[in-house]
Amino acid sequence: MSQLPPAPDKIRIRQIALCVPDIRPVERQVEQVLDITAAHRDKPGPPIWMYNGVFPVGDSFLEILQPERPEAPTTKFLQKQGGPAGYMLILQVDDLEKARARVDALNIRIAWDMEVAVRHGINVGALHLHPSDTRGPLTSLDWVDDWDDWAWAGAAWKWHRRTDVVSGISAVEISSADPDGVAVRFAQLLGKEVSSDCSITLEETSIRFVQAPAGTRDRLTGIDMTSSDRSRVGESHEFARTVVRLV
Repeated sequence: MSQLPPAPDKIRIRQIALCVPDIRPVERQVEQVLDITAAHRDKPGPPIWMYNGVFPVGDSFLEILQPERPEAPTTKFLQKQGGPAGYMLILQVDDLEKARARVDALNIRIAWDMEVAVRHGINVGALHLHPSDTRGPLTSLDWVDDWDDWAWAGAAWKWHRRTDVVSGISAVEISSADPDGVAVRFAQLLGKEVSSDCSITLEETSIRFVQAPAGTRDRLTGIDMTSSDRSRVGESHEFARTVVRLV
C-alpha cells in the first residue's frame, strides 16, 4: 500500500442508495419510521435511467431509487440481487485527483467518470467505480468545492432536514462471502487500515465488513444512524432488505 499514490486526506460516507422496484411504499415506510422527508427528486436519462428521492439524515443522505425502464442498470441489479437491496455507497473525498490516481494505480475501472462541472448549482465531480474491481457494492468517490455542500440533494436540502429521530449516518455494513478480502480491497482504495473487527474508520464514519453465506453476492446490508432520541437507541428497521440500526 505504501507504494501507491497518496489517498485523499479526508473521506467520509455521505450518501447511501437503496434500489427498489417501487419507491413509494419504501419512502412511506422511511418517512413514518425515521421522520425524515425527501428534499430532492431527480430523473436522469442515459445511462442511468432511474428516478429517486433523496432524504437528508443530518448532513448525510439516504437515497431510494427505482429503475425507469427495463434497460436501466438498476433493473439488472434487482434481477441479480433477487429483489430490493442496498445499491450504492457514495464516499465524499476532499481531493478527486488523488482519488483518481489511486484508482488508476489499483487498476480499478471507472464505470462512469463525471468530470467536474456545476450540477444543481454545486461544482461537483465523481468517479463511479466498477464493482467487479472494487468488490462490495457499487461505490462512488465524489468531490464538491465546499466540504459541507452536496449536489445530489438539490439546492434546498438544508431546509428539509428533520432530526427529531436520526441526525446522521455513522456507518455502513457490507456483507460478503469473503469479508476479509473485500475489506483489504477497500483499504487499498481508501488508504486506510483494516481494524481487528474487520472495519475501516473514515472521517466521522466507518465501513464494516461481515460474513455472508457462501455463493451469495456482495451487498450493502446495513446502515447505522445516530439516534437523536436516545430512548430509541437499539432499534432496528428493515428497508429494501437493508437493516437500519439506531445507535
